[in-house]
Amino acid sequence: VARALGGAPPLTRLAAARLAGDAVGALLPLTRVGGDPLRAVLVRDAAPSLAAAGAGVAIDRLLELIGNMVAVIAYVTVFALTRADATQAPRSLGIAMAVLLVVIAVQLFALARGHRPLAPLYGGRVRRLAPRLTPWFDGLRHVEDHLQTFFQAHRRAFVAGLACAVATELLILAQYHALLAAFGIALDLPVLLLVLLGGGLARAVPMPAGLGALEAAQVLVVGASTGRADLGFVVGVLVRLHETLLLLIGLAALAWCGASPARQAAVAREASR
Repeated sequence: VARALGGAPPLTRLAAARLAGDAVGALLPLTRVGGDPLRAVLVRDAAPSLAAAGAGVAIDRLLELIGNMVAVIAYVTVFALTRADATQAPRSLGIAMAVLLVVIAVQLFALARGHRPLAPLYGGRVRRLAPRLTPWFDGLRHVEDHLQTFFQAHRRAFVAGLACAVATELLILAQYHALLAAFGIALDLPVLLLVLLGGGLARAVPMPAGLGALEAAQVLVVGASTGRADLGFVVGVLVRLHETLLLLIGLAALAWCGASPARQAAVAREASR
């Protein structure tokens, strides 16, 4: 995606920016997208402009979102087909994800056809209401320009990125299986899928690091599936240890990237010109 947008950041920089952005986003009560502006700043040096870097981060997050939606649909389908005691809630969640997936597909198709679905966010009416934010509205318009170019001229890159996002979901499934097995916990596939689903829902809760929500979600899903709330608590603790390790690695990556407040202020001044 970065190369399609004219940038050439090294893989180490992309990985460090992703880890740092996710760590900051986890600490902010804005879900993971709260760290995306930082990711754009961290890869700005290897992108044609801050708008191009922002568009790259937006596309990456969009690919992850679509991969997550596909995974949720697959997870609830497997659970509903393999568990006779499955409630209506998983099916409703799968239907909701399918509807959202269609909505996103319509917007992406509009971008590829030359339309501007983000125009209401930076158009004349909004500018009149907040004239002081004109530089930020211009920046959003430039980001949409790059998005439009990407979906018009680099559809193969999008398909390849989407395939990587789905493969990542499979890798995460194997990762959680190995993590729980290392502590002697063996969950069948439908329950393991619910563990992943519960973790994803907990991250959507606007709480720093999903504190409390992550553990409660695992107690709920594992307890409801196996009848053992204590096992759900143990799973929640292990998932929390995993998330904490990633958070520490992300903060270390942030320090390695040298994202000081002075540098971020300088980038913001450059973007407003």
